[in-house]
Amino acid sequence: MTLKDKDSRVWKIASSQPELHKLFCEKLDISSRLATIIINRGFDDLQSAQEFIHPSLHNLPDPFLMTGMEKAVDRLLLAFRRQEKIFVFGDYDMDGISSTAILVDYLKRTGFQVEYSIPSRLNDGYGLNPEAVQKAKASGVELAITVDCGISDYEEIILANSLGLDIIVTDHHQIPEKTPPAYTIINPHLEGCNYPYKDLAGVGVAFNLMMALRKSLRQAGLAKDVNLLQYLDLVALGTVADVMPLTGVNRIFINFGLIEINKAYRLGLRSLLKTCRFQRGQQIKARDLAFRLAPRVNAVGRIANARSAVELFLTKDRAVATKQAQYLEECNEKRRDIEKEIKLEVDNLIAEDESLVKAQAIILASENWHPGVVGIVSSRIAESYGKPAILIALKNGVGRGSGRSIPGLNLVKVLEHCQSHLIRFGGHAQAVGLTVAQENISILRMQVENYLADYGPLQSELPELILDGTLKPDEVNRKLLKELELLQPFGQGNPEPTFVLSSMQLIKATAMGQSGRRHMKFIFADSKQKIRLPGIAFNFSRTCPQVGENLNLAFTPEENIWQGKTEIRINLVDFQSADVSE
Repeated sequence: MTLKDKDSRVWKIASSQPELHKLFCEKLDISSRLATIIINRGFDDLQSAQEFIHPSLHNLPDPFLMTGMEKAVDRLLLAFRRQEKIFVFGDYDMDGISSTAILVDYLKRTGFQVEYSIPSRLNDGYGLNPEAVQKAKASGVELAITVDCGISDYEEIILANSLGLDIIVTDHHQIPEKTPPAYTIINPHLEGCNYPYKDLAGVGVAFNLMMALRKSLRQAGLAKDVNLLQYLDLVALGTVADVMPLTGVNRIFINFGLIEINKAYRLGLRSLLKTCRFQRGQQIKARDLAFRLAPRVNAVGRIANARSAVELFLTKDRAVATKQAQYLEECNEKRRDIEKEIKLEVDNLIAEDESLVKAQAIILASENWHPGVVGIVSSRIAESYGKPAILIALKNGVGRGSGRSIPGLNLVKVLEHCQSHLIRFGGHAQAVGLTVAQENISILRMQVENYLADYGPLQSELPELILDGTLKPDEVNRKLLKELELLQPFGQGNPEPTFVLSSMQLIKATAMGQSGRRHMKFIFADSKQKIRLPGIAFNFSRTCPQVGENLNLAFTPEENIWQGKTEIRINLVDFQSADVSE
């Protein structure tokens, strides 16, 4: 069934598959509603569905299936025997921070000599830099490991080789045309890599290295055993923060990582939860990682030095943990203010320039913008205008930019078309970073427009909203939420189930929020005025419906806890006038 409305997306309720539906209900012992949702998620065989609803650590693939893993572990065993100092090069975002923290902690616990370096976004930029490589070698390092970076650092690894420094690259970003001549590379995207799951975050790759090393150390009897479960809290946090699909291996990581997070074993994490105002005993979910924890950690890497975040997760000192968590909170507040200023300026530039309205991509640059915050604003702009956006912060004739794409458009492929006019670039299909000379920005803009005109015309039709079924007002209750828990954790690749409520009357609408009042609170009632449901709409950009209007609501049900009070509410995804025809 398909529903249409001129201002909303096209609603589509997936057609049923009776035989598969019956099989899932009987063999998996689940309700009809859950079977429908699982089928809607693309599962069409019993084994994959079973593994989805019952994640197990036993289903993690052998890490040695990754190309380069055996060579990396052999080199680490040699370093252990020789007691060589190891250097870990990380990145300044949540994925790189968590990768660095877990690998450094594990290596230290097993008896390695290890130090680490996190680049400054403002001074060093992304990835390896020559100064860090030279500093590591000068300090007596023979072996270095990159986490969440390295695959694009060709020249820097050439330098390391010339200095006699072996580099093991662990990364998950897309493979460039010219791979660096590292000692070995571990990246699931490498051609010929037999590891079956390709959507790992950088921290997922680093954790696989730890799994493989632990197995080899145990077999050789070289080091005391360390329980790797304790690191899944940061594996989960880094994976969710990097917007990786919560499917397959990642689903296992997140599921067990959330268990560790809710234990709050790690002192730094406990302090971070306190600054986020989580109540004692409050269940932390994947959404909380994405929208409450990760932004605070990412903020310090955006406007200061991310080493503070690594120290937060490594420290065993309560006073240090409290101090660092509070510092992250202060950085996040500052980041919000900067973001708001840049977003307002970009909106004004677009409103005043007709060419930007007509362009297929929004590419803007300014000397007033903070390079650590342009990525967040790019995401907001891409979402608001339905176009890929690249915002570039200029300093001394060089621009450092960050871009966000729209569904279906690989932004890395777009930049490959323009690479002759870029100093460097890298990233994912939906998020990229780049460095460009100021005089080449106009050429970059033209080349992106030409590419999109030839290969990536933007979709003019409204996108579809896939719905998991219809509900009656009295079915939005705690029993429903309990049933849906089996499908958690929700996130990228495993969205929260979205349902429809028909002919609900709007009783009240209230604007809320501190960022330009972007959010709306609602109260809806059924046709008989017997059941009232509170609702919320985040980042609300539509014209608000009139009080008294009858609406069809597309929503996700959720439990909201605020100041000790709990309520079941609907999180509004979309709405249509109730008189819309099928």
